Amino acid sequence: MTLSSNLLTRRKAIQGAVALVGGTVAAAQLGSLVSSVSAMDDNSLPQFFSQRQFSLLEQIVDLVIPETDTPGAKTAGVHRFIDLMMAEWASPETQVRYVEGLQEIDARAGGSFSAISPNRQLDLLATLDAEAYADDAGDIFFKDLKTFILFGYYSSEEGAAIELKFDRLPGAYVGCVPFEDIGRSWST
Repeated sequence: MTLSSNLLTRRKAIQGAVALVGGTVAAAQLGSLVSSVSAMDDNSLPQFFSQRQFSLLEQIVDLVIPETDTPGAKTAGVHRFIDLMMAEWASPETQVRYVEGLQEIDARAGGSFSAISPNRQLDLLATLDAEAYADDAGDIFFKDLKTFILFGYYSSEEGAAIELKFDRLPGAYVGCVPFEDIGRSWST
């Protein structure tokens, strides 16, 4: 197996995220969905999840993609994006899977993920990640959740424009530019 066959392309990530919610989304619809998440404020009530599940989801997205020198998944509103996708696009089976998956994370934390220390939270997520990506892993919820978090983040302005430095209208093509001159970039 070649390295390129293991890489997740943007197209595969989008297709996977759409498949997670059990439907198809046109590019125009996705743009309006992302815009509606951007319009929500921090005091907006969750549309699908209970307040406890929503808070758990918010903590998880913040731990998966924390804020560093660039905004994190929480700042990008990924938890709101997932909540909206569950409310508006997810099949009933997917909705049940996400509710049960978040309940399982709470149960594995001893009843409340929020009540354990940040180090134990990270340890639990690392364990879930290792289980999800093991060679013999089956259909594991955390793998779907992590894919959804990555899709939501890198579809947001914070993920695409700030983290990846995506430029919709790049300037002239300049070949053979030393990487040190541009840093990380989507296109230059």
